[in-house]
Amino acid sequence: METKTTKIELKAIAMFYVIAVGIRAIVLSNEVLDSDSLLYWLWIWAEGIGPCIGAIIAVLFFKRRFYCSIVGRSFLKSIITVIIPLSVCFIANKKLCLTMMCFIFYSLLEEVGWRGFLQGELRKLNPTLRVLIISSMWFLWHLSIGLNLDNLVFWGILTLGSWGIGIIAHDTQSLIACACFHTIFNFSIHGYFQFTTFVIILYILVFFLWIAIWSISWNTVMLRLSSFINRIC
Repeated sequence: METKTTKIELKAIAMFYVIAVGIRAIVLSNEVLDSDSLLYWLWIWAEGIGPCIGAIIAVLFFKRRFYCSIVGRSFLKSIITVIIPLSVCFIANKKLCLTMMCFIFYSLLEEVGWRGFLQGELRKLNPTLRVLIISSMWFLWHLSIGLNLDNLVFWGILTLGSWGIGIIAHDTQSLIACACFHTIFNFSIHGYFQFTTFVIILYILVFFLWIAIWSISWNTVMLRLSSFINRIC
């Protein structure tokens, strides 16, 4: 649910960010290398849990409210949004379904902080300024500090992500929807798919299906379906 408070609470943002960065720094200092173990995925999730914990503590301590909820404007649409990439992943590579589910959960942990909390706290700012602030905080949270070309490209990608996922957060109010878009990006940069023509078509199909799902009024669909059934019966 969108917060009703209008004042930017800098202390809440500072608490959120210190906790988020602090937890990530601790987790990264205890790396798990066995990618086939459950402990590895627990470590991966721990990497992303900082923004989630920081947001929850800041909201409770300063009596703020989250900008988005888990399912947002529609429980059904949020569930379908998850089912689509899992189904497509199953078609492309059955073994990657579980991996994608794990990444969706990881992305959800992050999105609780970046979109669920921070975007709401900064929503009264100029949109361009808000995107730049979120993307810069997001970039520094990764602890990828350094002025080299790779980091500048990464910051640019996060800026594009902050803009795009920010629109999704505003339109759907769904953290699940945000997490799914976030996950597609993570899958791309981690090289789980080779970008063949078939894979590119699947990516495009997923994006169009997501857009269609959140653009359709389910009430209108149900009314038309009911009307059609009544006519044929």
